[in-house]
Amino acid sequence: MLERNTSEEVLFELRHSLSSIYDVREESLRLSRRAIQFASKSIRSVHRQELNEARLQLNNCKKCVSELMEMTNSFPMIKYNGFVIDAEKEMVEASLVYEFEISSSLILPSELNVSAVGYIGGLADSIGEWRRRSLDLLRELRIEESTKYLDIMELSMDILCELDYPDGMTGGLRRLADNARSIIERTRSDITNASVQAQMRV
Repeated sequence: MLERNTSEEVLFELRHSLSSIYDVREESLRLSRRAIQFASKSIRSVHRQELNEARLQLNNCKKCVSELMEMTNSFPMIKYNGFVIDAEKEMVEASLVYEFEISSSLILPSELNVSAVGYIGGLADSIGEWRRRSLDLLRELRIEESTKYLDIMELSMDILCELDYPDGMTGGLRRLADNARSIIERTRSDITNASVQAQMRV
């Protein structure tokens, strides 16, 4: 017959281990939420053309994601959880939107130190933000500038379409690409209509 203290020792060790994981999970959730909030604020600032504020919020986001990755490094069951990937994806999206606004270029995944899944998700989501920026310019009748955002949307779509890998490896790339394709087609139609109307006014 097993001694009672044996089961108590087992319980003690299990509780200690699970409590440690639970604490990391809770703090990771907090950091993930904060990172997503900072990313959202950065993107909104870009749309308002408040680029200094956008950079500040983006730096806050990157700091949260860096802490999140460091904290979960020894806990793969948390690191590869959805909320960690979501924070990474939002940081990528905010980074791409901000960088394109100031330099008209993309950032490499290695420059952001992110996973392929995080970068793919962020790139796909950026297409929607670039559509919004394009429409803002169309409303101001700045058609040529608006076209620049359609160009980066199409370039991003080309990148996504070149990645012929299973959805399980890419975070649902097929669905992301289908959604992006629809956004791009609507944007192209909006720019075409605006161009035709501008020519008719001449």
